[in-house]
Formats: sequence, structure tokens, C-alpha cells
Amino acid sequence: MSTQALSNISSQLSHLVGNLNIEPISYILVLIGFALLLIIIIGGIIYGLTKAARAVPSMSTKEFILFLLGIAIFLVVLGILLP
Repeated sequence: MSTQALSNISSQLSHLVGNLNIEPISYILVLIGFALLLIIIIGGIIYGLTKAARAVPSMSTKEFILFLLGIAIFLVVLGILLP
């Protein structure tokens, strides 16, 4: 299917819908892509947090202190960047 045919179909569908404000299909595809990317990132964060929660009980004292130091540095950087 060529881009012109897709454009013709989308314009015919927009005439059928009426006076609704329909965004061009490229914007919709970009939004879907960003939504999928956001879902993947959230899934990765949840996966990482569960792996970290399972690893904490088996850590030595030195590893646990380094883990807490990493969390502290992350929170400081986040606090600097947010305002």
C-alpha cells in the first residue's frame, strides 16, 4: 500500500467521522511508539527493582553499604535535576 493510498483512505475516514479534530496518522503512530517505549521502561524498572529486592538479603555488609550509597547518589542527582 502506498502512502498516497493510505492518505486517501484516512481522508475518506475523516470525512465519514465528521467535524471531529483528527490528528494526522503520523502523530498517532508517534504517540503509540512513545507509549510502548514508556511501557518498556516501566517494565524494566519494575524488573530491576524486584531483582534488587531479591539480592539485598544475600548481600554482604560492604555490598549493602555500596547499594545504599548508589541509592543516595541517585536521589541527590534526582533532587538536583527536578527543580
